[in-house]
Amino acid sequence: MAKTDASDYMMKWLDKFGTVDKDRIVKNANENKKLHSTDYAAKMTPQATIDLHGQTRDEAWNTLDLFVENSLKRGLKKILIIHGKGNHTGEGESVLGPLVKTYIEQHKHLGASGHPDRTMGGSGATWVLLK
Repeated sequence: MAKTDASDYMMKWLDKFGTVDKDRIVKNANENKKLHSTDYAAKMTPQATIDLHGQTRDEAWNTLDLFVENSLKRGLKKILIIHGKGNHTGEGESVLGPLVKTYIEQHKHLGASGHPDRTMGGSGATWVLLK
């Protein structure tokens, strides 16, 4: 008759009832609480950046789709979108800035957003938190 050791019983129990990592749950809850703080979110360093300069509306929208989906798959929390201030637009009005704002408002996985300080683009860039 084969002898069964204690680890076999433990593995069967774990398979049946599973485990809960309480430390990870608390850590995630604390991180989510921090992310809802505008000050904390604004100070976070973006984990990925994209530059939309020189793109048309349609190109920029498609580029944003790919960039956001890739960022979500990678599990990123904050991204930076550089869109420029519109100084070089023929009509003298920004095209990409309003497009980025509309995109953020319509995308279900994008949350709080804002403009970084001048060193990271100021009003010519927008940071966004991913849900």
